[in-house]
Amino acid sequence: MKQRRLPPLALSTVLLLAAGAAHGAAAGPAVSVQAQVAPVQQRTLDETLTVYGKVEPDPERLHALTTLSAGEVRRLYVGLGQRVAAGQALLELSTAPQARLSYQQAKGKLDNARTQLAQTEDLFKEQLATRVDLANARQALRNAQAELAALRAQGAGGTVRVLRAPEAAVVTQLDVAPGALAQPGQPLLMLGAQDHVWVRLGLEPEDAARVAAGMPVRLTPVFGGSAIAARIAQVHAVINPSTHLVDAVVRIEGRAASVLIPGSWLRGAIRVRAQRALAVPRSAVLNDARGDYLFVVEQGRARRVAVRTGIEQDGWIGVQGALRVGQRVVIAGNYELHDGMAVRVGAGPAR
Repeated sequence: MKQRRLPPLALSTVLLLAAGAAHGAAAGPAVSVQAQVAPVQQRTLDETLTVYGKVEPDPERLHALTTLSAGEVRRLYVGLGQRVAAGQALLELSTAPQARLSYQQAKGKLDNARTQLAQTEDLFKEQLATRVDLANARQALRNAQAELAALRAQGAGGTVRVLRAPEAAVVTQLDVAPGALAQPGQPLLMLGAQDHVWVRLGLEPEDAARVAAGMPVRLTPVFGGSAIAARIAQVHAVINPSTHLVDAVVRIEGRAASVLIPGSWLRGAIRVRAQRALAVPRSAVLNDARGDYLFVVEQGRARRVAVRTGIEQDGWIGVQGALRVGQRVVIAGNYELHDGMAVRVGAGPAR
């Protein structure tokens, strides 16, 4: 069958119509992305080191309760870990018979020394005793008085003694039980000052060189509670064999210390450095094979800007790149963007 050819004019008309249709399809509605933006800000960002540590009594404020004379523990009024007030009774101690005997003997020596002095003074008046005799009698009286005073201070003069707390404290160690025989100088229990505690934070060895005494630290109870602002007091130079970490000590005093329970865990945020830098919300920064980047919106279109990131804090991150304060960066919808794409800006979250 013989094919029918179109006239040259008709062929050109068809080609123009086809081209027009193709151009119309390509020139359809432009693609745009709904996005939220936030301005670039100048901020001071803190680099913090997060560590953990345990509350313990301040070793410089521990008080060992001892007895100066032998005795028997008759009664305990407190238990291990108990908080006690200043002047509160801790335990009852009966004086040992030997100590009571020593006290009675010392009283006898004192009475005898007084009698001897009186006699020597009478003899001296009658010139039957010398000044040396009189001086020796007076010295013997002073010695007897000192001996009796020492035994009385040791509690040897009474049958039963009650030992009391010298200050508000926590019983951190209990070494005796009712019926136990206590020897002079033997620790009976240990008290830690209630308003003086240590927090021993554990640093990774590689981070220890970045922390120094005087650095601010924010302490927060692991299981909830109010934060405490403090400073590092000491950074040790050896590894703690029980934790395999380097100890950084924080001293807490006063009311803040009195609410902390020895043995409880705290989280510490140590501020190791602060930096003034351009900052954007963390969600603005993306990453691909070419590195970190973000999108700024200019004249309704997205422009990709390569950045170098820095310190992160509270949802913000420091950035370096071709940016200036006040530029709008995309913080939501940026995963759908390409360089040069049209952007429809929506209301962003308040910051």
